[in-house]
Amino acid sequence: MPVWLDAIPEKAPKVMRPNPQRWLLFLALMLVAGITLTLWQWTSGRNGFIFWFTALGLPFCLWGVLFSLRRFAYKAEQVGAESRNAEREALIQNEIRRGQRCGWMLGYHIQHPAGNKPGALLQTASHTMPVVHFSTPRGSKVAVRYAALTGFQVDLETEIIATTSTLAARVQDITATLPTDIPCSLMLDCDDDIKQCVESHLKKELAAKTGRSFRLLSGKGLSAFDSWLDQRWENPGILAAVTFSVPAYPSQGDADAITLVVLCNRKAADYPRAVCLHRPEKGKEPALVKTLNRALLWADTDPESLNAAWHTGPALASGSGWNKACEDNGVTFSLSDDNRSIDYAMGYAGRAAPWLVIILAAAACHDNGPQVIAAQSAADEEDVWVAVVNKKDVRKENQGNG
Repeated sequence: MPVWLDAIPEKAPKVMRPNPQRWLLFLALMLVAGITLTLWQWTSGRNGFIFWFTALGLPFCLWGVLFSLRRFAYKAEQVGAESRNAEREALIQNEIRRGQRCGWMLGYHIQHPAGNKPGALLQTASHTMPVVHFSTPRGSKVAVRYAALTGFQVDLETEIIATTSTLAARVQDITATLPTDIPCSLMLDCDDDIKQCVESHLKKELAAKTGRSFRLLSGKGLSAFDSWLDQRWENPGILAAVTFSVPAYPSQGDADAITLVVLCNRKAADYPRAVCLHRPEKGKEPALVKTLNRALLWADTDPESLNAAWHTGPALASGSGWNKACEDNGVTFSLSDDNRSIDYAMGYAGRAAPWLVIILAAAACHDNGPQVIAAQSAADEEDVWVAVVNKKDVRKENQGNG
């Protein structure tokens, strides 16, 4: 579930102490009123202890009782406000620690028209010549200018079977050195018309090749990763995030892509070079300043330490929100050279786009240090996900069995 720091109530205002001048004025008024009423109503001799106590002592005692009650109320409000603020601060720190949970990327796999290796895709992303070309998608007879995985246009089911087998073998290679009793989760995000076929073959191949039982998550994309960090944090676990983006009716400039990212919520001894994918933050393109700030908070990273950015999505390409977010948060990398949009050269990969830039950022992180990504998971949605990828050993809250 997302970490909503904004849902925490504002700090309780400082309780104002009683105004001494007002209370002294109130005392004077009560004494005057006491003397006046006593003189007015007193019928016997106006001397002696009883007379003066009634005229002066009784008003003063009444004022003292009222002042004591007000002082008690003030102290009670003060203690209550301090207690609420202490609880609020503890809640904020607890939520920040929860927000700073992350997943270590043990390995990944890509299928993209520009190549199947991160190195090749990094080179393609830096080129000015796009890989998109006219091709007839599997759901239409009209050619569209986009980057296509042509095998899925020729024999869809055969390609799905071959691809799911390849992905399962890759998962088996990555998890081979991990204990067999670690709970495993599967996030599958794919086009609706192929979902049943992909899910059936993928689950069968994973069970056959890995010998592990994978629990299919109900969420999709980075929101599923965000939920997994909370729901599976108490015990070591594995998440295999699989995305098929091979739409039957792509738009101009789109790209087919299949991605696999295997994450673990503990740092595995057999993967000392694994980079961290920190909790992503979701926002809107016009208000990415705060979104990037929160992503940096979840990564416990200064903006000056970021060395590059990767972004994808039509809203980010057409708007200025991302550049403004980088500038306002004080990043020091070049917004012209190190702020890389992959869509022109590689095409927009839809639901696979966030994972594609995460893989590129992870590959670049090994040599170039911390990276940040911003991505839309659908062209018709305004949501933009921002996350930091780095190799930092993060400060984590206490973990069970860790």
